[in-house]
Amino acid sequence: MKYLTTIITATVLVTSTIANPIAVKRASPVSLGLANSFGAISSSTLTSTGKTLITGDAGTFPGTSITGFPPGVVTGSTSAGGLASQNAEASCLAAYNHAVGLVPTVALVASDLGGVTLCPGVYTFPTPSATLTTTVTLDGTGNPNGQFIFQISTTFSSAAGSKVLLVGGAQACNVFFVLGTSAAIGAKSEIRGNILAGTLIAASEGASGIGTWCSLNAAVTLINNALTAQTVCTSV
Repeated sequence: MKYLTTIITATVLVTSTIANPIAVKRASPVSLGLANSFGAISSSTLTSTGKTLITGDAGTFPGTSITGFPPGVVTGSTSAGGLASQNAEASCLAAYNHAVGLVPTVALVASDLGGVTLCPGVYTFPTPSATLTTTVTLDGTGNPNGQFIFQISTTFSSAAGSKVLLVGGAQACNVFFVLGTSAAIGAKSEIRGNILAGTLIAASEGASGIGTWCSLNAAVTLINNALTAQTVCTSV
């Protein structure tokens, strides 16, 4: 996967005892920063058809085209090329580069996440693209801070009716689908997690999401969708 800008390097945490000093590398958590209040943010255009509901903010930068609201509804603020969306895009880019710079912890044997249960980790795939055909279960194992990072070199697509199911304390704010190109979200899919796409994000009829959908170099296209920004992530 190509980096969109300079990687944010992992933090080195040094712990020691008198007898055996040990240096342990620990990656700082990925954070959306000022983008976490956005349900959708695009670098070019944000387009909706029908009665899309974005619970949170929405915007574009450097593009200024936002169409379909109304009849679509944004419960927060709408920023077309404004400072808020500029800051959100910058935060998305920083999160993207941080996430792709993390060292993978698990190499998946299949490119389809459907039917799999996963614990927190940094995941890679055997092919450049990844799919979700049915339901993937993300188990936080009782740790609300656990992050699920999916490093996808090119495209991510979800089939109609597919789901990201969160159990064991897992939170949508800690799930990141990080892809080099585009995301195609199937009709009535339920995506729990943030999508950071190198190019466009296109959702089909009735798909829903909890988290931030961020396009770094192209459009976000919505059709009767329900997107909810998860602005607060519970931690311990």
